[in-house]
Amino acid sequence: MYSRFSSPSSRGRATRISLLGLVLFSFILSGCISIPLSSHRSANLKTETLVEADHFYTTDSVLMVELNGELNDEPETGGFLSKPGNLVVLKDALKKAEKDPFIQAVLVRIDSPGGSVTASDLIYTELKRFKEHTKKKVVAVFMGTAASGGYYAAMAADYIVVHPTTVTGSIGVISMSPDLSGLAKLARVDMRVIKSGEHKDIGSMWREMDPAEREILQGIINTMYERFLKVVGEGRPKLSPEKIRQLADGRIYTGAQAVELGLADEEGYIEDAFKKARDLAGLKDAALVAYTQPGDYKGHYYAEGPAGTPTAGASQPGQSLLNIQLPSPTVSAGNGFYYLWRP
Repeated sequence: MYSRFSSPSSRGRATRISLLGLVLFSFILSGCISIPLSSHRSANLKTETLVEADHFYTTDSVLMVELNGELNDEPETGGFLSKPGNLVVLKDALKKAEKDPFIQAVLVRIDSPGGSVTASDLIYTELKRFKEHTKKKVVAVFMGTAASGGYYAAMAADYIVVHPTTVTGSIGVISMSPDLSGLAKLARVDMRVIKSGEHKDIGSMWREMDPAEREILQGIINTMYERFLKVVGEGRPKLSPEKIRQLADGRIYTGAQAVELGLADEEGYIEDAFKKARDLAGLKDAALVAYTQPGDYKGHYYAEGPAGTPTAGASQPGQSLLNIQLPSPTVSAGNGFYYLWRP
């Protein structure tokens, strides 16, 4: 039976939540309640929600977790309340799954262009640790985009299913910073810098980058790139190091190309990935479940759960009473190193 699962929210519950939200909004506008944008909170994943099932009497489960939008380990501030980043939600879900005797495998639904080098690597590492500690299988399914850091994270999976319209690949590292030195000269603005060493302000946007600084930064990029190649080699053992390096020139691939080149295993849909997860776990029947926060809607496997940010540029229903789109940490960061596809 499904007594341990929650059901999608009813119309009455949604109405009560809406009324409560309007009351809260009124208090906020009147100044009676102040909610800081930087408010931190944990993922608070309490409810196990049924997403899909083979039969009504199924007890074994496959947990679906999501990696949406740019990968990060910082809270998102797209509305009045911050929400935990991808890494926080994933870690909480995997920690809960380790103690859940019904969870027999994990399905990672990825729709991400990547993100920071560190966040991508930590997400990959958490999935690897989960597999090592539980001996349970992990299957990744790529949606619209699973590029760069999104692909990096998927290297922890035992099997990869790509949607027919997936864009993936973009294996590599990028660091971007503007050069405003010409504009500063035009505006007759001078940035006064007092520093302890020659390269303390390396990457400064207020002056041109000299060859020594470019060499230093290129060295860091190369080191991170080699790590990416190593991770792909471990995740795709059938590919030779030479072949991986040939494919890893930063270009993107369609789902069909990824399968043909050995970067993914199968072209299909979420139900195909769910079936593969069941097969790898040795299950004849299973339920697909998700851990959700109170108020989250998860009536089917296309409904976006609590994991991370919405796809870049897309609004997220229920995120706030006013849909305020603020720049993500990656976009506004400027300096930094990213496993990220950003044309």
